[in-house]
Amino acid sequence: MRHVAVIVNNVEGYARGVLRGVMPFAFARGWKCNVVGVGLSEASDKIGSVDGIIVQIGSGNSLSDYQRSGVPIVNVSSSMAVEGVPSVVCDDPAVGRLGAEYFVRRGFRHFGWYSPLDRHFAKLRQRGFTARLAEDGVEPLVALDRTKLVAMLTAVPKPAAIMCCNDISALEVLEQCRIDRTKVPDEIAVLGVDNDDLIQSLASPPLSSIGTATEQIGFEAGVLLERLMNQKGLRPVNAPATLGAILIPPTGVITRRSTDLTAIADLEVAEALRFIREHATGPMGVEEVLKSVSVSRRQLERRFRANLGRSMLDEIRRCRVERARQLLLETDLTIPQVATASGFSSGSYLTVVFGQSTGETPGSFRKKFRRSKS
Repeated sequence: MRHVAVIVNNVEGYARGVLRGVMPFAFARGWKCNVVGVGLSEASDKIGSVDGIIVQIGSGNSLSDYQRSGVPIVNVSSSMAVEGVPSVVCDDPAVGRLGAEYFVRRGFRHFGWYSPLDRHFAKLRQRGFTARLAEDGVEPLVALDRTKLVAMLTAVPKPAAIMCCNDISALEVLEQCRIDRTKVPDEIAVLGVDNDDLIQSLASPPLSSIGTATEQIGFEAGVLLERLMNQKGLRPVNAPATLGAILIPPTGVITRRSTDLTAIADLEVAEALRFIREHATGPMGVEEVLKSVSVSRRQLERRFRANLGRSMLDEIRRCRVERARQLLLETDLTIPQVATASGFSSGSYLTVVFGQSTGETPGSFRKKFRRSKS
């Protein structure tokens, strides 16, 4: 039986997700796991004799604390830049880019970024967010502490979209909006990252968030550590720096009340978009959308494309794919059941449209992001 230390910040939702991913793999391999809180300065002294370590580097500890053990190490944190150590981490630039794309698709034209954390992952997420907006010639306002946040919320033209480096930071924005009597999401839409269930229970209004596939990170970290432990003795421990970091993409945006706003000046287009998002998973088409507004089909299609860069049918399909993604991640419904629940006429049609949108089948998407639960 192999003994493995899992050293994580067991308070954070990110770490809890990683643990949920590691444990099924550990059970399947017959590992005995010693879980230690990463915040303990003496954590490296508490792990005892182990065959391998999975650790969040940079949260109250350092790499050298664990290298002395001489066993394989896999890092599961991008809190700081770690080179020369195999890592399985979130694709943080992709997280920021996804947040920007999400807001752009919802019609926002004014943006802000908030991160009070001087952490590597926060900087990478900010980089992805600003890079995507730069493609549209837009530069967001940036606040890196609470004082600057207050100034940013006052200065940014409304309605505005604020992305935060994580859910805890998003809670700060929601609280400041409450203090300032700023309406969320009517004036400020707020998006977090990590979809932390504990933070969600504290958020008012309910917080939209980007899922970071923490369970897949944990599972893949287990797979990598097993590989390294099997290779120990064949090559120097932790030598495969060529592996670099295995980047796990975000699962998508979970929309809740904090961003549930269509920020478009054209009232008919905004009403049509709102109708689509409320009814897309039912038996509806473009004709039903037209009944919700007093505009001809030709005129509405033209204005819809002018504001959003896509057709009404494209938006209906996009909403259905987004719902299908959520069901694939969060439920055990069969593919035909997911198709019905997300507004598609059949499982085969879902597969076609899902493939056009994501580049993969519903089954492969579910397998990739829910591998740890299989």
